[in-house]
Amino acid sequence: MLGLWIRVADAQQQLAQQQDVILAPHRATYDMKLSVARPNSGIIEVNGRMVLEMVDSCDAWEVKQRIKLKFLRSDGEEFDTDSSFTSYETKDGLQLRFSVRNIQDQEVEEELRGHADLEATGGKGRASFSLPEARSFDLPAGTLFPTTHLALIIRHARDGDKSVSYGVFDGARLDGAFTVNAVIGKPPRGAGAPVVRGDVGLLRQQSWGVRLAFFAAGDQGTANPEYELALDLLANGIARSMLLDYGDFAVDARLVQIQALPRPRC
Repeated sequence: MLGLWIRVADAQQQLAQQQDVILAPHRATYDMKLSVARPNSGIIEVNGRMVLEMVDSCDAWEVKQRIKLKFLRSDGEEFDTDSSFTSYETKDGLQLRFSVRNIQDQEVEEELRGHADLEATGGKGRASFSLPEARSFDLPAGTLFPTTHLALIIRHARDGDKSVSYGVFDGARLDGAFTVNAVIGKPPRGAGAPVVRGDVGLLRQQSWGVRLAFFAAGDQGTANPEYELALDLLANGIARSMLLDYGDFAVDARLVQIQALPRPRC
């Protein structure tokens, strides 16, 4: 019984920490280019753009992300990718709806759609896919959804924590949640150097350098992460820059335009 009460208290503290962080509804546009390519990658150039939108809909956050990239291989071949992700996550962190579509050279290569629910904050849950096929599986206790995870990372950064690890489910894979290890430090040098257009007042925030390593469930400590994401992260949830590291190559994303989105009257 004591263990149960400890878990309940931890869950209540986690929810309070998440709600203490005030995220900014916004639309951010990033220019993307190749940062580094390892010799075996076959990639010599990457260029493109990402648009990320966070919409406050009173009881939930709606997130839309679209990345369009053009790749040039060492053999001279070019190909285009167009990836989109949308989600609807309730602010209590208990419900998630998601949709993913990955296109290469105008051919749909992957499409995922479904929803996930948690029994309670810090509790176990279940994820269900309708695309590409009907599939359901359990989520372990302590699983977080993406916006809840973002808010908690910001809270840990504000509290001076240097590292933290969570299980995170976002619907972008068919085989369960990631284990996400976060290392938190000072913002990267030269942060914000590119000229940013738009509502630049949103960028006058405390910031941290955050590096996230994403491991498939059960792989932590036994394998390299599937990918890593480095952020110059502001206290309102906006990233001034990102580095997406896929192992063979890494792509740099620099904020070029920021727009404040309205907060609804709830």
